Amino acid sequence: MRTPLLLLLLFTAAPAFAGVQAGLREGGKLFEEKKYGQALAAYNQILRDKPQDEAASFGAGAASYYLKDYGSAEAAFKQAARQEGGLKEDALFNLGNAYYRAGDKKKAAEVYRQVILENPKDKDAVHNLQLILEEQQNQNNNDNQNNQNQNQDSPNQSGGGAQNDQNSAGEQAQNSSQNQENKDAADRIMQMARENEYKKPQSAGAAQDDTVEKDW
Repeated sequence: MRTPLLLLLLFTAAPAFAGVQAGLREGGKLFEEKKYGQALAAYNQILRDKPQDEAASFGAGAASYYLKDYGSAEAAFKQAARQEGGLKEDALFNLGNAYYRAGDKKKAAEVYRQVILENPKDKDAVHNLQLILEEQQNQNNNDNQNNQNQNQDSPNQSGGGAQNDQNSAGEQAQNSSQNQENKDAADRIMQMARENEYKKPQSAGAAQDDTVEKDW
């Protein structure tokens, strides 16, 4: 059984232009040595001269992520994804991770869905989206239980009992509908996982790190 952890895929992109080879090599070396601040500085130096460089944007996003600067990571991964190059899918995937770590699960789920639409065989995006859907469903279940407990513990006030009961019934119906939507979405993702033979995405001109970072 797969451990329910968020995955951060990191790639060392092969430089596309000779003028930035040294900077990318230096940034990659520093990143491998876990000197993320220095790696970020190296990637940013490239971006000052070539702000559209996909590999440098991706590297800056990864370094910012490990520095827990998720806002900067989001901006860098977005920039990498805009280039429509070989790292687009992985940049989007890691953008979802950055959103999640920043606490914006709604945006994270939207990005994972985008990745899956573009590549239904991306098992890691399916995995992470499923986790978010399950979290949402569990939270809704907990909210329903808390509401039921509060209704049982609170005596009805004279003249207001019927209205309170109606409000409670309406809230429960709404929560039940949301639970069903989340369950249906999770079921669709699970069906997708069963119907496809997944493989981790490989980027053109990129070599995947054998160690996949497990983040949550």
